[in-house]
Amino acid sequence: MAPIVQTKFELLLQKKLKYTSANLGFNMLISKLQRKVASDPGCMAACIQEVDDFAAKFPAVVNADFAKIAAL
Repeated sequence: MAPIVQTKFELLLQKKLKYTSANLGFNMLISKLQRKVASDPGCMAACIQEVDDFAAKFPAVVNADFAKIAAL
């Protein structure tokens, strides 16, 4: 994940940015990770790793989303 995408994604998980993907699975992952970060802010690195793992499994799904998140 590019550094700008990671920075924006951290803000997204902290609910400081709002983004909705066209992909239901990615939206569900984002929601799950937002709840996880809200309950334990120290788990941000693990959450970012989970997004990286998802991106590795489904690159076609997240490539467009990562570009849109970087543009936020």
